[in-house]
Amino acid sequence: MSHMHGNDAGAEFNKISEIKKILSDQANDLSKPYKTLIGDDAAVINFQDLKLNLFASDMMVENIHFRTSYLTAAEIGYKSMATNVSDMAAMGGFPRYATISLASPSKFDITGFYEGVKAACLEYEFHIAGGDLSLSELTVVSIAMIGSSYNQPIKRSTAASGDHIFVTGSLGGSAAGLELLKYNPGSTGPLIDIHKRPVARLQQARAMSMSGASSAIDVSDGLIADINHICQESHLGAKLQEIPVADGATLANALYGGEDYELVFSHPDPAQVELAFASLDLAQHDRIGQFTIGNEITLQGRPIEIKGYQHGFV
Repeated sequence: MSHMHGNDAGAEFNKISEIKKILSDQANDLSKPYKTLIGDDAAVINFQDLKLNLFASDMMVENIHFRTSYLTAAEIGYKSMATNVSDMAAMGGFPRYATISLASPSKFDITGFYEGVKAACLEYEFHIAGGDLSLSELTVVSIAMIGSSYNQPIKRSTAASGDHIFVTGSLGGSAAGLELLKYNPGSTGPLIDIHKRPVARLQQARAMSMSGASSAIDVSDGLIADINHICQESHLGAKLQEIPVADGATLANALYGGEDYELVFSHPDPAQVELAFASLDLAQHDRIGQFTIGNEITLQGRPIEIKGYQHGFV
């Protein structure tokens, strides 16, 4: 944990001590690789016995990715971590460690924020290895995460024509929840929960890795935009059929809304997918289409517009 820029040294050390206390009982089974956690200029980690082959970084900016009028500090902390864990899942892996840098106004609830971070650490079994604090006019969260793949990392560029496309759950709930929050920031209910507290699909990531999935991505920008990312990287098109839509959401929410954090993946043999998911008692993984030769994406035989969630329009 580095410096709290723009504040006095006493307040900085008090806040760092408070953060260390909050994070002191993170996933205990991962404590052995560490010799030093928060408190020095760098974390000291023994990587000798660990396969660490995944690295991701992400940023969340107030009024671009979220508004403090409808997300509490704890919700921002949890969501910022869960979305990065989802990046690990999209590669067929899981998180090990993260650093988190927070810039925020003096009135921001830093304690609440790190309580949310801690909840994510316990939920997904990883450690915070350090970070930074700074004063800022707006809240900005920057995260770096390192993890391990269950088998070989699953990439966007390795799909093949004829591969079947699967999604691990219903879509559109987060976008529908965001619409409700824009109308009434105090709204509650299942759609609000989906938006505020996304679930990273680590068990599903394990299953798709076991099955030998040919490509994967998490639904952060919207189903169509994210399938298009695979199409572009693999030089393919896609034909889509039935799309699972969350209760209370619209098809447009499901296609274009984003921030669902379900996994979209491909496989040449649906039977292998069924076997892998059944072995982990995971039921839902809808088959929604196939990758094709060409560069066009169609829905039920008709060309579909390629667009998705635009960061900056919250």
